Amino acid sequence: MISREFQFLLNCLRAQPDVGSVRNLVHKGLNWQSILEIAQRHGVRPLLRQGLKFTCWDDVPQSTRFDLESFNRASLQRNLSYTSELLRLLKLFEQNGIAVAAFKGPVLAQSVYGDLSLREFNDLDIMVHQADLHKAEEILIATGYAAQFPDADYRSTFVSYQGQYAFYSNRTGIWVDLHWKLSSKGVPFPIQTGEVWSRLRQVIIAGRAIPTLADDDLMLYLAAHGTKEAWRRLIWICDFTNLLRNCRDIDWVEVLDRSHRSYSSRPLLLAIDLASTLLGAPAPANLVDEARTNSAVRALSVKARARMLGTTTREEIGDFLNSLNTHDHFQHRLWLVISLLTTRTVGDFEAMRLPKLLWGIYYLTRPFRLAIKGVVMILKSTNQSEGGPGSGLARVEAGNAGNAK
Repeated sequence: MISREFQFLLNCLRAQPDVGSVRNLVHKGLNWQSILEIAQRHGVRPLLRQGLKFTCWDDVPQSTRFDLESFNRASLQRNLSYTSELLRLLKLFEQNGIAVAAFKGPVLAQSVYGDLSLREFNDLDIMVHQADLHKAEEILIATGYAAQFPDADYRSTFVSYQGQYAFYSNRTGIWVDLHWKLSSKGVPFPIQTGEVWSRLRQVIIAGRAIPTLADDDLMLYLAAHGTKEAWRRLIWICDFTNLLRNCRDIDWVEVLDRSHRSYSSRPLLLAIDLASTLLGAPAPANLVDEARTNSAVRALSVKARARMLGTTTREEIGDFLNSLNTHDHFQHRLWLVISLLTTRTVGDFEAMRLPKLLWGIYYLTRPFRLAIKGVVMILKSTNQSEGGPGSGLARVEAGNAGNAK
């Protein structure tokens, strides 16, 4: 069951805010503090403020308007600081002959919403060629950033499967994710990193042209990213919805064909279903029909909505099994399981700290460690269902170990 407050939030966030429904819910009475808390959890406070301005700002309690305006000022100042730092870093990379592209963060806010103030973000994402990775790391370190895991051999062994490394600046308080791939090892993905570079487009921010993903690449990326994160937050659906609204000239036949060729059509169809159903996104009718007649996508959509509402308990086993169902074919689900069993992660090192010369042993110990961990989680889940203590809030290890920001 969707609460009145959650439905109100959805009505405010729609591609075209539903003025009549919004005002009707206001007149019935709302818990405004609950609305603010839900919006904060889903990262959509700037969009809520915009929707309220469009529909019923004068009916919003003064304290709620004050909270939203105060947050908006602080968020805009923070976003401008992040944007300034992004421009500075891109200039450094370019001066040192490193081809670079930026995505998410300020670039996504500008390209999808046309306004840096309308999207919350907490890091910067920069992509370089793998051949330039070491040089890019040196530039970040020279300009005051420190790697989340300083030892290069450690990063290469336990973190590189993610296709990105994280760096943090004490001076700015900003995290930078330095990518050389767009997906983790073993995950079927609709975009091959190599083909992205020849298709880049440019977004203008503060008079600077910033290379970023082409619209159709971004569409596939947002669908895959939201699915990887199990669509727990509305902001990811808002991103996809606004991109649909702004990019009416996308070749959907080619986009869907690319997703089928990479055996990852379910994430795209799932994103289309959620965006069109929850937020009225202007998705092509034939793709909406295909999404709604696909039983696997329908099941994933039901679970995603439950997670958004917070009506399901987060458990690693459940998350992993659900992630398997997002892949089109059995062999890719099997490959994901194999990757899980054979990819050394930070968790392996933390569970048994071996000297560098013995790190190869983790290939042997990892399956046993995961098996024991799985048994413990099953026992906890069983105990929890019977009223005992227990928690399943950790993220599935294969996709998230080491990303501790």
